Amino acid sequence: MAITLEDYNFRRMLRELRQKEGRGTELISLYIPPGRSIYDVLRYLRHEYEQAGNIKDKNTRKNVQSALESIIQRLKLFRETPPNGLAVFCGAIPQERGRGSEKIEIYVIEPPEPVPQFMYRCDREFFLEPLEEMAREKEVYGLIVMDRGGAVIGVLQGASYRVLERLTSDIPPKHSAGGQSQRRFERIREERVHNFFKKVGRRANEAFLPMLDRLKGIIVGGPGDAREKFVEGDYLHYELKKRVLANLPTSYTEEQGLRELIMRAQEIMGELDIARQRRALEEIMSTLAKKPELVAFGAQEVVEAARAGRADKIVVLEEPGYEAVEIRCAGCGYSEVKIGRVGEAEPDSWTCPVCRSTSYDAEMMDFVEYLGELARQGGAELLIIEGDTEWGEQLRALGGVAAILRY
Repeated sequence: MAITLEDYNFRRMLRELRQKEGRGTELISLYIPPGRSIYDVLRYLRHEYEQAGNIKDKNTRKNVQSALESIIQRLKLFRETPPNGLAVFCGAIPQERGRGSEKIEIYVIEPPEPVPQFMYRCDREFFLEPLEEMAREKEVYGLIVMDRGGAVIGVLQGASYRVLERLTSDIPPKHSAGGQSQRRFERIREERVHNFFKKVGRRANEAFLPMLDRLKGIIVGGPGDAREKFVEGDYLHYELKKRVLANLPTSYTEEQGLRELIMRAQEIMGELDIARQRRALEEIMSTLAKKPELVAFGAQEVVEAARAGRADKIVVLEEPGYEAVEIRCAGCGYSEVKIGRVGEAEPDSWTCPVCRSTSYDAEMMDFVEYLGELARQGGAELLIIEGDTEWGEQLRALGGVAAILRY
């Protein structure tokens, strides 16, 4: 699946929660599965509140009980548990060094998938593994690129691939001499080929069998006939052999061959995120070369084009490094949105262009979310790209965000 704005907001929330850290075991993580009575959960939390009264450290006791009270009050707003359950994170987050600066923060999330089980945990960090599992791309494809000189085993997950293992072989080149020497040499060579194929199969089994429940298929490729003989033989586990979708020729091995295999297998694997992202970047680079006036890149240019309704397709990194700040005049209510690098968007001073007041309020906004709203208003397509891909690096070179403009 492509990264939608809903996916993006969920993953952004996880990134923010990962950065939270308390003093001691003062951060509470609460997971409530669908169907669990809110009344039962409140009763459980009140019991935990009473138990927290036994904590010896005064500050820890106060912070834990304050967090529990905040959760109790928030849960009272729910008449019943939402269809996917709830994940609640609350605790005293230090605002600066030294005791006494802690501030109670609470985050209530309706997750995209059902919460598997009830869980209550107190620690110095929030327990996020259940939500991180939901954010992870579930479906994967196994990849094997090989010839008689070596093999690369990898996986494709969403728009990202990663190499799991690189294998080399000790197979000698073919012998040109004749007679018994050649026959003996060929027997030795075939034995080494067989042993190498067994090693590739064993490592592939170790890599792919643990992910069998979400393995959509396996694509094998490489130059020469080694890939064909490997698939025809009994080197892969029978459950994996059934999932070989294609055996494709490639010009390369190693990681370059892995990328070539992914491109060749697009029709077999369907509409992949990696293909959509590659096409989007290719379209931008091609347009930039042929009609540069129809491409905007960099945060300020793209935002201005989107505000004017000129953007047709916007491509942005999942973490572009920009932020948006809405500045609202305290005198007349005039507002505008400033764009800048993270930490630099809010100006040191500002004068209202309408009433000339210098008094204003500033509210931080997520840049990608703001861009998504501009795209919606202007009828533009928005594609969010993962930064750790080949296409993400290309987009980063353009400032992390680019747009194709309407004629």
